[in-house]
Amino acid sequence: MTFTIVARDPKTNALGIASATGNLAVGGFVPHIAPGIGAIATQGFSTNFWYGINGLAMLEQRKSAESVREKLTGDDDGRNWRQLIVLDQTGETAVWTGDKNRSETAEITERDLAIAGNMLAHSNVPDAMREKFTMMRTAHEPFEKCILEALVAGFKAGGDVRGTTSAAIKVMTPNRLPLDLRVDDHSDPVHELMRLYGKTQDQVYRHFFDRLPTPDKPHQY
Repeated sequence: MTFTIVARDPKTNALGIASATGNLAVGGFVPHIAPGIGAIATQGFSTNFWYGINGLAMLEQRKSAESVREKLTGDDDGRNWRQLIVLDQTGETAVWTGDKNRSETAEITERDLAIAGNMLAHSNVPDAMREKFTMMRTAHEPFEKCILEALVAGFKAGGDVRGTTSAAIKVMTPNRLPLDLRVDDHSDPVHELMRLYGKTQDQVYRHFFDRLPTPDKPHQY
């Protein structure tokens, strides 16, 4: 149904989520980020949107990823239909996959990185995503590109067993403007998302983007 990567860059404290699914508008439901606070991806057979809202509120209180996961799922009678990724401000991660999610389900958790999916074509989709992400990071590629390329790798490894309809990437860094791109309904949303990302690297767009105000430069124009 959905495959998602959640990651943190410990050098810049950037937080990023990239996700794709066989349904509409994944970017409107799955990714939730508060810069400098943490990130949550909520998905599954029956996505609980409020995991994102309530989870970020708990992370803002400096709760650990594991305690947030336990609280959100413990209070939810429908938890067995959910899948959840939590990454806290220290880089610790936690994942929940309820047993009512349709197979294949798979997950990876490590410091500064978590990947999870359900209704996958193959259980090795998260492994392919981690391998690509790690390779790109080792090559010192931009953080957001590493996340996006990991999503592409997951798609190439089989992705959602139903096919893919929507994809999104969100990256937020303290005192910087966000990267927030969505493809809500497309025959090839992952590669369309990659095309949109490429447009953000064009010189004309960069000139516009780089002169927008930020918290540490509120008056630039």
